[in-house]
Amino acid sequence: MEATRLAQYLGVRLMTPPEVPGVPEQVLKQLLHRDPSGWSAVSVAVEGNAIVIYNPKHSPGRQASDIMHELAHFILDHKPATLIVSQDGGMVMRSYDAKQEEEANCLAWGLLLPREALLVAKRTRLSVGEIARRYGVSEPLVRFRMNTTGVNRQFTSRKG
Repeated sequence: MEATRLAQYLGVRLMTPPEVPGVPEQVLKQLLHRDPSGWSAVSVAVEGNAIVIYNPKHSPGRQASDIMHELAHFILDHKPATLIVSQDGGMVMRSYDAKQEEEANCLAWGLLLPREALLVAKRTRLSVGEIARRYGVSEPLVRFRMNTTGVNRQFTSRKG
Protein backbone atom coordinates (compact mmCIF):
# COMPACT_ATOMS: atom_id res chain seq x y z
CA MET A 1 0.00 0.00 0.00
CA GLU A 2 1.61 3.27 -1.13
CA ALA A 3 -0.13 5.19 1.66
CA THR A 4 1.72 3.10 4.22
CA ARG A 5 5.06 3.82 2.56
CA LEU A 6 4.31 7.54 2.45
CA ALA A 7 3.29 7.53 6.12
CA GLN A 8 6.57 5.87 7.01
CA TYR A 9 8.52 8.41 4.93
CA LEU A 10 6.69 11.31 6.59
CA GLY A 11 7.13 9.83 10.07
CA VAL A 12 3.37 9.50 10.60
CA ARG A 13 2.24 6.61 12.76
CA LEU A 14 -0.74 4.61 11.48
CA MET A 15 -3.09 3.10 14.05
CA THR A 16 -6.49 1.46 14.32
CA PRO A 17 -8.76 2.28 17.28
CA PRO A 18 -7.81 -0.85 19.30
CA GLU A 19 -4.16 0.24 19.08
CA VAL A 20 -4.88 3.63 20.66
CA PRO A 21 -4.12 3.47 24.39
CA GLY A 22 -6.98 4.24 26.73
CA VAL A 23 -9.89 4.05 24.28
CA PRO A 24 -12.87 2.81 26.30
CA GLU A 25 -14.45 -0.49 25.24
CA GLN A 26 -17.82 1.19 24.55
CA VAL A 27 -16.12 3.59 22.11
CA LEU A 28 -14.42 0.70 20.32
CA LYS A 29 -17.75 -1.12 20.04
CA GLN A 30 -19.37 2.01 18.57
CA LEU A 31 -16.58 2.61 16.04
CA LEU A 32 -15.97 -0.97 14.96
CA HIS A 33 -19.28 -2.79 15.44
CA ARG A 34 -22.30 -0.52 15.82
CA ASP A 35 -21.37 2.11 13.22
CA PRO A 36 -18.25 1.05 11.29
CA SER A 37 -19.42 2.89 8.17
CA GLY A 38 -19.89 6.16 10.08
CA TRP A 39 -16.24 7.19 10.00
CA SER A 40 -13.11 6.77 7.91
CA ALA A 41 -9.96 8.20 9.47
CA VAL A 42 -8.67 11.06 11.55
CA SER A 43 -5.29 12.71 11.86
CA VAL A 44 -3.97 14.05 15.15
CA ALA A 45 -0.75 15.41 16.55
CA VAL A 46 0.13 14.30 20.08
CA GLU A 47 3.18 15.90 21.67
CA GLY A 48 4.59 16.65 18.23
CA ASN A 49 3.95 13.13 16.90
CA ALA A 50 1.71 12.82 13.85
CA ILE A 51 -0.80 9.97 13.99
CA VAL A 52 -3.49 8.75 11.60
CA ILE A 53 -6.19 6.56 13.11
CA TYR A 54 -8.02 4.69 10.36
CA ASN A 55 -11.02 2.39 10.10
CA PRO A 56 -9.88 -1.25 9.74
CA LYS A 57 -13.42 -2.30 8.77
CA HIS A 58 -13.19 -0.58 5.39
CA SER A 59 -11.83 -2.39 2.34
CA PRO A 60 -8.07 -2.16 1.76
CA GLY A 61 -8.67 0.19 -1.20
CA ARG A 62 -10.82 2.48 0.90
CA GLN A 63 -8.26 2.38 3.73
CA ALA A 64 -5.55 3.50 1.28
CA SER A 65 -7.68 6.45 0.21
CA ASP A 66 -8.62 7.37 3.79
CA ILE A 67 -5.02 7.22 5.01
CA MET A 68 -3.70 9.14 2.01
CA HIS A 69 -6.36 11.82 2.58
CA GLU A 70 -5.18 12.28 6.16
CA LEU A 71 -1.52 12.33 5.09
CA ALA A 72 -2.42 15.03 2.57
CA HIS A 73 -3.61 17.22 5.45
CA PHE A 74 -0.13 16.92 7.00
CA ILE A 75 1.65 17.56 3.68
CA LEU A 76 -0.51 20.62 3.02
CA ASP A 77 0.05 21.87 6.58
CA HIS A 78 -3.67 22.24 7.15
CA LYS A 79 -4.98 23.65 10.38
CA PRO A 80 -6.45 20.79 12.46
CA ALA A 81 -10.17 20.66 13.11
CA THR A 82 -11.45 21.98 16.41
CA LEU A 83 -13.21 19.44 18.61
CA ILE A 84 -16.03 20.53 20.90
CA VAL A 85 -16.95 17.99 23.57
CA SER A 86 -20.02 18.29 25.78
CA GLN A 87 -19.40 18.45 29.53
CA ASP A 88 -20.55 14.88 30.04
CA GLY A 89 -18.51 13.69 27.04
CA GLY A 90 -21.65 12.30 25.42
CA MET A 91 -21.49 14.47 22.32
CA VAL A 92 -18.57 15.53 20.15
CA MET A 93 -18.67 18.03 17.31
CA ARG A 94 -15.84 19.18 15.10
CA SER A 95 -15.23 22.06 12.78
CA TYR A 96 -15.20 21.35 9.06
CA ASP A 97 -13.27 23.25 6.41
CA ALA A 98 -14.65 22.27 2.99
CA LYS A 99 -11.72 23.87 1.13
CA GLN A 100 -9.16 21.91 3.14
CA GLU A 101 -11.10 18.68 2.63
CA GLU A 102 -11.25 19.27 -1.13
CA GLU A 103 -7.52 20.04 -1.26
CA ALA A 104 -6.71 16.89 0.73
CA ASN A 105 -8.86 14.75 -1.59
CA CYS A 106 -7.27 16.23 -4.69
CA LEU A 107 -3.73 15.61 -3.46
CA ALA A 108 -4.49 12.18 -2.00
CA TRP A 109 -6.19 10.84 -5.10
CA GLY A 110 -3.50 12.29 -7.37
CA LEU A 111 -0.83 10.56 -5.30
CA LEU A 112 -2.67 7.25 -5.33
CA LEU A 113 -3.51 7.34 -9.05
CA PRO A 114 -1.36 9.79 -11.01
CA ARG A 115 -2.63 10.65 -14.49
CA GLU A 116 0.45 9.14 -16.13
CA ALA A 117 -0.18 5.81 -14.39
CA LEU A 118 -3.77 5.88 -15.65
CA LEU A 119 -2.57 6.58 -19.19
CA VAL A 120 -0.20 3.59 -19.07
CA ALA A 121 -2.96 1.39 -17.64
CA LYS A 122 -5.37 2.47 -20.36
CA ARG A 123 -2.76 1.95 -23.12
CA THR A 124 -2.11 -1.57 -21.86
CA ARG A 125 -5.88 -2.19 -21.75
CA LEU A 126 -6.11 -2.94 -18.05
CA SER A 127 -9.63 -3.20 -16.71
CA VAL A 128 -10.85 -0.98 -13.89
CA GLY A 129 -10.53 -3.95 -11.52
CA GLU A 130 -6.98 -4.68 -12.65
CA ILE A 131 -5.99 -1.03 -12.14
CA ALA A 132 -7.58 -1.01 -8.69
CA ARG A 133 -5.70 -4.15 -7.67
CA ARG A 134 -2.40 -2.95 -9.13
CA TYR A 135 -2.54 0.36 -7.25
CA GLY A 136 -4.30 -0.89 -4.12
CA VAL A 137 -7.32 1.39 -4.46
CA SER A 138 -11.06 0.99 -4.93
CA GLU A 139 -12.73 0.61 -8.31
CA PRO A 140 -14.89 3.73 -7.73
CA LEU A 141 -11.71 5.76 -7.23
CA VAL A 142 -10.26 4.40 -10.49
CA ARG A 143 -13.43 5.38 -12.39
CA PHE A 144 -13.47 8.82 -10.77
CA ARG A 145 -9.82 9.52 -11.61
CA MET A 146 -10.21 8.19 -15.17
CA ASN A 147 -13.03 10.68 -15.68
CA THR A 148 -11.66 13.70 -13.81
CA THR A 149 -8.18 13.47 -15.32
CA GLY A 150 -9.63 13.29 -18.83
CA VAL A 151 -8.03 9.91 -19.54
CA ASN A 152 -11.32 8.30 -20.57
CA ARG A 153 -12.16 11.23 -22.83
CA GLN A 154 -8.69 11.20 -24.35
CA PHE A 155 -9.01 7.55 -25.33
CA THR A 156 -12.62 7.89 -26.48
CA SER A 157 -11.75 10.78 -28.79
CA ARG A 158 -8.93 8.74 -30.35
CA LYS A 159 -11.42 6.06 -31.45
CA GLY A 160 -13.78 8.55 -33.10
